Formats: sequence, C-alpha cells, structure tokens
Amino acid sequence: YVLEKGSRRKVRVKVYFQEQGHGDRWNVVEKKVDLKRSGWHTFPLTEAIQSLFERGERRLNLDVQCDGCQELAVVPVFVDPGEESHRPFVVVQARLGDSRHRIRKRGLECDGRTNLCCRQQFFIDFRLIGWNDWIIAPTGYYGNYCEGSCPAYLAGVPGSASSFHTAVVNQYRMRGLNPGTVNSCCIPTKLSTMSMLYFDDEYNIVKRDVPNMIVEECGCA
Repeated sequence: YVLEKGSRRKVRVKVYFQEQGHGDRWNVVEKKVDLKRSGWHTFPLTEAIQSLFERGERRLNLDVQCDGCQELAVVPVFVDPGEESHRPFVVVQARLGDSRHRIRKRGLECDGRTNLCCRQQFFIDFRLIGWNDWIIAPTGYYGNYCEGSCPAYLAGVPGSASSFHTAVVNQYRMRGLNPGTVNSCCIPTKLSTMSMLYFDDEYNIVKRDVPNMIVEECGCA
C-alpha cells in the first residue's frame, strides 16, 4: 500500500526474494508506481512461491526496495500500527500435482501465536451447565469456538472469508468504495454433527445425530 504524496512523479518499486541462511537475493518483479494517489499495488510472485514449494521451505522472505522514494519521502510499504487494513499480504492458491485432487482450504487453528480469526479447541462438560439430567451420552465433547480479529486484508481473501460475497464486499472496503465501515467478525464457517443419547419431553430415550454441534473451521464475515 502506497500513501499519496501529491506528487505527479513515479517511482520504481522492486521486490526481491531473500535466500534463507545467507545474504543472496534476486529480483522477482518490479513496476513503476504513480504517487498522485493512495492505493494498493499488486506484484506477481509466482516464481518465488514455486521456488518455496520446490525446496520444501516454510518461510518466504521478501525485500521491498523503492528507487526514488527516499528523495520524495515516500514509504513504499505503508503500515500504520493502528490500521491493520493497510498491512501487505500475499495471496497463494495451491493444489496437488494430481489435478483430480485439490488441497482443501482450512481455517486457522489457534496456537497462541496469532491474533487472527482461528478455531479454539474447547471442551464442553454438560454437568457444568446442568444438562446431565437429560443428556445420557456423551457427558461432554469438544465443541470448540471461534475467536480473533478479522482485518480487511484477511476478510477480503477467498478462503479466509466465510463466503465469496464477504471477500468481495471487503475488497470494496479496502479500497474505500463503501459499503460503510462495519468491521468483519470471526464466525464458524463449517460445523459438524454429533450423535447424542438423551431423554425427550416424554422421557423416552432418543438417539439422534444433532447438527451444528461442533465447530470445525472459522472464517471472517
């Protein structure tokens, strides 16, 4: 994201792929950027991403260099600590080599290292809420829940958003095109059923597969 500086000049922004373990780097892509208005700029990184997968590495290091930015006091990667929607991000779509099988998109798992929307494992004990007097089995289960923030850059990416509609709407928000300034929230995007044995209203023992009992994945909406 480049912040407007009111200048009609253009600068050249270069993105370098940084080799892990040593200082070698190579130019991935470069483009001229117009400074007369703020906005997002996209850079194709296919070559760098393919290299990452081929080497089996888990981390992608990219360096951004701007020729002419220093003279014009331009920040090529504008990140305001209070404005998460301007944080740079990489969108990757991947699939298995066998075209008959696609990698299934999954939401994030909460691991204590991220504050983004994720699924938190949570065990529900029916005895603690007084439901053990009518639920026979199970006595408890992992129902899980969703928590975390949904900055616009995350909610605007298909796969991280709860629906394609959510992704499209947030792309509008990121560009200041409306609709409104409503923030996205972290919600369940996939739930599964669970078999239960319980007493009904007439004290009959019932076995039923109850839908929407377990949160499997979370996303932004």
